[in-house]
Amino acid sequence: MLAYIDESGFPHPNDSTQQPVLAAVCIPKDEVRNIMRKMYRIKLDVYGRYDVELKAVNVLKKKSITKNVNNKIFADRVVNEVLSTTLNLKVFAIVMDKPTIPIQLEEVTFPNHYRFLLQRINGYSEMRGKKCVVSFDSQDEGNDMLISNKMKNYLFRSGEGNNCASIVESAFFVSSKVEEGIQLADLCAGIIRKYHEICLDAATPDPFSIWVNELYSKIQVRTCSVPSPNGNQQLHGIYKIPMRLLTRV
Repeated sequence: MLAYIDESGFPHPNDSTQQPVLAAVCIPKDEVRNIMRKMYRIKLDVYGRYDVELKAVNVLKKKSITKNVNNKIFADRVVNEVLSTTLNLKVFAIVMDKPTIPIQLEEVTFPNHYRFLLQRINGYSEMRGKKCVVSFDSQDEGNDMLISNKMKNYLFRSGEGNNCASIVESAFFVSSKVEEGIQLADLCAGIIRKYHEICLDAATPDPFSIWVNELYSKIQVRTCSVPSPNGNQQLHGIYKIPMRLLTRV
């Protein structure tokens, strides 16, 4: 199995997002070719070219409804024809609140939102009886190495991490420009973030929030509860992490 991970927003006081999200799309290995073929066809149909990078920040806008309608068509088709139809594809996510002060972590500590997401990926892989390779959106060599080292420290040096036996220990870092799996994770993270930012407290829904709510409802169908690493509890697929856990070392 492959798990593609990307974020929408970042938990920092200076970040513009109010509800940053870290999301994963888990795809059975034998479905990858089918997904890539569908993405290729959708891009050609909508834009007339296949070298288009799907970015939630570009398509999840009010203008996609009124002006840049191809972006709405694109997002709708990806959700309906790829995310909603791929056998055993699952989406997991950690939703955060914007912190008021920077989160202070030890240099080797795997942040809790990454830990909690990895637990859910591991739980689903365990349910399927599969090993899972984790792929992150590549930023730069220094940041990629930092995430890789923190993940290995978590898996090898903590009891909880040792119990995540369905995770392949070596993470991969791939460019979202060329890897559709990361683009799917980016879109899911963006939809989940927009839903929590504009839909939950919307007094009077507008066409944009209604569209986001429709997309989110389809993603919600593609998640599930999974066993924790020690098997003592069930973990919700989309989890709103309390601030006390987000900032706990």
